[in-house]
Amino acid sequence: MQTLPQNLQSRLDRELDEGESINWIAQPLYRVMKRAARNNWLGAGIIVALLVAFFLFMAWIASITPERDRADEPWTFFVLAGVPVLIWIAVYPLYLLWAKSITNKTIYAITNKRAIILIVNKDGSTSERDYRGDELIHLARTEFPDGTGTLTFESARGAGTTAQSASRHQFRAIDNIIEVERLLRTQFGDA
Repeated sequence: MQTLPQNLQSRLDRELDEGESINWIAQPLYRVMKRAARNNWLGAGIIVALLVAFFLFMAWIASITPERDRADEPWTFFVLAGVPVLIWIAVYPLYLLWAKSITNKTIYAITNKRAIILIVNKDGSTSERDYRGDELIHLARTEFPDGTGTLTFESARGAGTTAQSASRHQFRAIDNIIEVERLLRTQFGDA
């Protein structure tokens, strides 16, 4: 079982009820969150590529338009094409910072009574969600070839037991995700 930094362990310990014990604990893996951040950044690159294509098309139109009829010079559109590319490149560290932030402030736990997601916010406050076995509608696992992945579960808390009223939550970027799914299924039944 993973160990947490002392400040996070104390926050988790405060959340536990009397007689409740921890069966599994983890934090999102940075390498997996970093991969997700990179993929999101590359996805944003598609929008950037479309903008660049638009500006290059406009530069081409301006270059074939006779000078007396031009509203703008072709070089203006080349400059405008470079701006989104520079911004896109500059924001990559922000995507990595987001991944690191999620990794450092999130705790996942399975106790003998419930599954817990605990997030320590920037202001020092704590956001906690817990899921008892009778609230889980079903589990869904996304697993990567290296055994890491995401476990998505639906909770019907306060909304009956229909799938339409369920809310989805995740243990993201977890190592050996199939074992975590098995632990939840064993402990809380086949959700």
